[in-house]
Amino acid sequence: MTQVALIKCSDYDDDLLIKVIKDGLGKIGFDFAQFKNARVGLKPNLLMAATPEKAVTTHPSFFKAVARIVIEQGGTPVLTECNGFGSLRSVMNSAGYAEVVKELGMEVGKMEEIASLRYPQAKLIKRIDISKAFFDVDMIINLPKLKTHGFTYMSGAVKNLFGTIPGLRKARMHLRFPEPNGFSEWLLDLNGALLNGFEKPKTIIHIMDAIVGQEGEGPGPSGTPKKIGAVIFGSDPVAVDFVAAGVAGLDYKKVPTIMLGFKRDFTVSSPEDISVIGQSIEDLRVKNFQPTKSSISSHILRGWLVGPTVKNIFIEKPWPSEEKCTLCYKCMSVCPAGAISQAQDSKKIPLYDYKKCIRCYCCIEFCPEAAISLKKGKLQWLLGF
Repeated sequence: MTQVALIKCSDYDDDLLIKVIKDGLGKIGFDFAQFKNARVGLKPNLLMAATPEKAVTTHPSFFKAVARIVIEQGGTPVLTECNGFGSLRSVMNSAGYAEVVKELGMEVGKMEEIASLRYPQAKLIKRIDISKAFFDVDMIINLPKLKTHGFTYMSGAVKNLFGTIPGLRKARMHLRFPEPNGFSEWLLDLNGALLNGFEKPKTIIHIMDAIVGQEGEGPGPSGTPKKIGAVIFGSDPVAVDFVAAGVAGLDYKKVPTIMLGFKRDFTVSSPEDISVIGQSIEDLRVKNFQPTKSSISSHILRGWLVGPTVKNIFIEKPWPSEEKCTLCYKCMSVCPAGAISQAQDSKKIPLYDYKKCIRCYCCIEFCPEAAISLKKGKLQWLLGF
């Protein structure tokens, strides 16, 4: 039986956060003595340059509280994050992390250098390149944000470790695994490699910021902040994500990282294997949480409707808005399939080649103006998908 601690937390007050985080770690049996003389990699969600109020990133006060606890216990916290877009420094400035790092005198990991994890039990890739900064710490604390996600339905503990992969390698993985199940299987390979691939295994703890999450078209600026009022703790990322889905009122069966995770040997195999301590899921479940509009039927169809014509009929496409678009072309720079080019003629939006588009929705995720939405395929409207 795997224990997941679910603790009520109403806001980002510094003292309250320290109390809640200590309580949650204690409830899952974490030994604080592990921090003493240890380099502790803190892995938040720093997707892109966005202010804390937008709930795109792990809140800086949440990160600060964990770092303070590590320091208090005699450890050295290290910010370890390969953010999705832009320089890490610019993202830290926007997200409120630069002040925290300066105040605490924290080290920021050098994320560009690569080292390889070998995981023979992987289903898809047995050698995975991650930032060497994760080799240079003694343990990892994963600090995900509870958000919806147009591609994987939910972004949580499993998905947040995608941020161990630097730069353009992220885009390559989207291109290599263009449908949610394949991409989720690879994410689970990555999680398994982080647990089992280091020469000396590292403790990995997941502490999820679900105080204010994100609903709707997350995980970027198109999503909407949603007060949830919870912090979730565990050593098993799939179990943590299962509890998070329950608190948000999301159907966990629609989350491929959870359902495929149940089939792996390093995670829980079913909801019955999860013991929730602290508050119950029912006590903290939020009302009227809005999931992504990307339909589960389109996720199912991706696996076998691979032709571009059929795909455009059945699967939602990213659709830029002339009213909101500023032609910054960040969408073009992050598109792994090269499906976006500059505006032509008098158009005020980038040009999309939907035959090339793999429906990873990275453009929606990273658009700073929330100018890209989902448009249903023609037969989706007709069939009610």
